[in-house]
Amino acid sequence: MNEPVGPELPLPLVPAPPLWEPPPMPAPQAPLLRPVPFEDTEALPGFWARVGGMFSLLFTQPLELFDRVPATDGLGAPWRFLLLLSVPVFLLVAAGFGLLGMGAMLAALEDHAPEGRAFVAFLPVLFGLLLLLLPLFAFVGMVIGGALNHVFLWMWGGLKPGVGLKQTIRAYAYASAFLQIGGLIPWLGILIQFAGMVVIGIGLARMHKTDTWRGVCAALTPLVLVCCCGAVFLAMVLPALIASGRY
Repeated sequence: MNEPVGPELPLPLVPAPPLWEPPPMPAPQAPLLRPVPFEDTEALPGFWARVGGMFSLLFTQPLELFDRVPATDGLGAPWRFLLLLSVPVFLLVAAGFGLLGMGAMLAALEDHAPEGRAFVAFLPVLFGLLLLLLPLFAFVGMVIGGALNHVFLWMWGGLKPGVGLKQTIRAYAYASAFLQIGGLIPWLGILIQFAGMVVIGIGLARMHKTDTWRGVCAALTPLVLVCCCGAVFLAMVLPALIASGRY
């Protein structure tokens, strides 16, 4: 026997697809930082304009230097900038050698000693060797200094993935170039050097996205080690000097 069939229920209405859908909005991205002024040939085509831009960045936003260093790669540009700012230091050393040579020349003329004349003749050779080795000394110094800061930052647990050893060396080279100029200021040079080490530590912590105290401790660790080694050396030498003075 057939059961009565009830009334059919209406089918649900399916909305028609829209004629046009707007494309999805892209996710917001952080603005790309430009390279440091010395490497930004697009914005600053002139060489001295790029050098001036570095000093402008130093006196306005010094920590931004560490933010912008990873925008490019390579050690050539920081090495050239370090060499450029090494010229005043080299001229100061050359002036010291010149005064030393004049004093030795006058002493040799008065004493008529062959040793003094040989020393005076060797001074220009020594000056030329220093001039030739200046680029090598600058490169070795920036690599060793940057590598030590990188290693000590690793020891203090401050290294983060994304920023490698080369970028730490680059940042150290640019910062140390300014520090050697500040170290020439009489009386304030030592304070500038110490404050600069703290700024390097803060900048490295900012570049590696780690705690500030880790970066400062990493930057000051070489100074602490030197002081400790000096204290140990004095503790070993002073008793011997005092004992030799008594006899």
